[in-house]
Amino acid sequence: MVCLFALHHAALARASAPVADSADALPPNALADAPSLYLRKASAGPVRWQPWGAPAFSLARKLHRPVLLDIGAMWCHWCHVMDETTYSDAKVADLINRNFVPIKVDTDERPDIDAYYQDAAGAFGAGGWPLTCFTADDAAPVFIAGYMPPDAAERTPRGFGMLWVLDRVQGAYANDPNFAKVAHDLAAKIAEHGSTLAADHTTADGLRARILIELKASYDRDTGGFGAGKGPRFYDFPAIQLALAHGFFGHPEYTAMALDTLRKIAAGGVYDQLGGGFHRYSTDPNWRVPHFEKMGYDQAMGLRAYAEAYQASGDRALAEVARSIVGYVNGSLLDPKTHTFYSHQDADSFAGDNGGYYTWTADEVKRAMAPAQARAALLYFGFSDLPARAPNGRIVLRVAMDSAQLAERMQVPEPRAKQLIAQARAAMLAARQRRKTPQVDHAVMTDRNALMASAYLSASQALGDPQLARIALDDLDFILAHLRAPDGGYYHEWSNSRASVPGLAADQVYLLAALVDAYQMSGETKYLAQARVIATWVMKSRHNGLLANRTTIEFVNLVALQPATPQVMFDQPMPSVEATAAIAMATLAALISDPSYAQTSSDLLKTAPAITGAMPPSTLGTLGLALERSADGEAVVAIVAASGVGARASASAAAASLTDAALRTYRPFKVVMRIDSANGAQSPPAMRAMLAASAGRNVPLAFVCAGTACANPVEQPARLADLIRKFGVATESKGGLAQR
Repeated sequence: MVCLFALHHAALARASAPVADSADALPPNALADAPSLYLRKASAGPVRWQPWGAPAFSLARKLHRPVLLDIGAMWCHWCHVMDETTYSDAKVADLINRNFVPIKVDTDERPDIDAYYQDAAGAFGAGGWPLTCFTADDAAPVFIAGYMPPDAAERTPRGFGMLWVLDRVQGAYANDPNFAKVAHDLAAKIAEHGSTLAADHTTADGLRARILIELKASYDRDTGGFGAGKGPRFYDFPAIQLALAHGFFGHPEYTAMALDTLRKIAAGGVYDQLGGGFHRYSTDPNWRVPHFEKMGYDQAMGLRAYAEAYQASGDRALAEVARSIVGYVNGSLLDPKTHTFYSHQDADSFAGDNGGYYTWTADEVKRAMAPAQARAALLYFGFSDLPARAPNGRIVLRVAMDSAQLAERMQVPEPRAKQLIAQARAAMLAARQRRKTPQVDHAVMTDRNALMASAYLSASQALGDPQLARIALDDLDFILAHLRAPDGGYYHEWSNSRASVPGLAADQVYLLAALVDAYQMSGETKYLAQARVIATWVMKSRHNGLLANRTTIEFVNLVALQPATPQVMFDQPMPSVEATAAIAMATLAALISDPSYAQTSSDLLKTAPAITGAMPPSTLGTLGLALERSADGEAVVAIVAASGVGARASASAAAASLTDAALRTYRPFKVVMRIDSANGAQSPPAMRAMLAASAGRNVPLAFVCAGTACANPVEQPARLADLIRKFGVATESKGGLAQR
């Protein structure tokens, strides 16, 4: 708040706005052809928004104006509210057009820009979206707030009044010689704060232990999830995956926490009980009332967590959640032409809406179906049991009771209760589909597509559905063919039939991980080859041990700012880029027996203790997974083709059965590879002697290696699955470590 008070109590208090310039100095309709749907829609409003770029800041310097930078997204409800109220207000629009250079940024399209100003927003007690930033003509921030109503008063119940702030900022820019200095001092502090790594002598094992201990301590036994409180709740799917992984290695209480959390989330209002898929987050601590937008990355992370949980537990209810996520994504976010995934679906169906598509009244339920079905729906979905109400007063569906409890309440057999639930759900879904559907943004983003491809590959293995793998591989094939940049990396976004926006580290790293997954699933060497290309990019892009995740070269060169050193060891809202890279590099090392990749993986994790600080354990799930992998090691599962002269076609089917067993069996950090005479040298050193001894066999074999030891090869899928679950698994006991 330092800059705000400096402006308010010094320059702003005495500044008077000079005569306004003409609004015609700003190019009209400058966003009409923008790749972003969010920006194109803003072009129709009264504010003459400009695209982020050198021309906009040059114009600010030429006109001697400060910059109003608005950062938002198509899925953001309050961004829509601000566009429909504040920026549609005639006085507000006139003041902005005459006295500022207004720039609008889509946070999904430019996460690097958003990340910088979100960091800066902490100095003003702000954050989130919309992010309303006032900057000098070189983009250095002087004041940042969130949603701002159009009021002329300094403070209103809804925050700072936009008319008041516009007047003060414009007047200070014109009359206060310290305006630019204040902005640059703040920019320097942001850079200094971000580039300082705390001295920390914690070992990797010590950090892993701290994350796991704090994760367990933060578990909410009543509602599930990690880190209870009065505020919003996020899913923290990587932390759930960490709990599953640690539980596998001899800690069943962690498995229980993960499964309990997933069940409770799926029963809440944050999960679309009719159409499948997750809303962005819960506004309350009990998973009851969400923000209704649906993000592609939440579907991807949720799908992977539920698929792995089903593999680990065999609980069919978790498999059904995974299938329903796939059903939503296939129906709403999958492009049938390009086979890529769209980025998100909006929360609102019309101006002033807030989740109306997903919410209900009791009368609407009764009109949609027969009385018996309606009674079942009202009981089952929580209309009569402390109903969860959205901001518009309508009811958010949740699972308030199971089928046995419903049967008891309705005095019917449980099979009849299940039938009524199914009939009610179908009737409500049909009624909902007649409503105006919230808009889907058709932008294709590399980071989100890579996460979804990995999730589909994981779900394909868990659910035994090869079609999901085919969808994932088609998606990756499109990205490899259409989003490759001249520098060898990959663009961030494909929109309006063209690639745009320089790719960030997240795009490259998530794609690397997806390609590694694709190679293990398919055995197609093109995915492995491209993974190695991206791995080289990752190794070259590190600076002081960190990946330059948040910024592009264009951002650094455009403005007079020193971007903060990225802190990417935490998950928010997508998985940690550093930790994802460490896991993917370690997997790549195991696949091709190249120690340089393993060393890079280790180096990436060395900075973790210095930059995690006091981050809550729920945000360190991916880092915890990377550290857990380092502690427990991977299991390499090799399917070796038959090589004898008498080998028949049936051997190919047998090898496919072994591969299927290897893929479907749950074991954290499992690496699946196919070996024949052409690539036997890539196998783990401990396996090579056995490979040589078994040369000339007429049946395929499967090897499982952990650490420096390998189990005897097996021919039967069931025996292989048992080996994967048990061989080389160390479990903690009172006497230390024991093999099981």
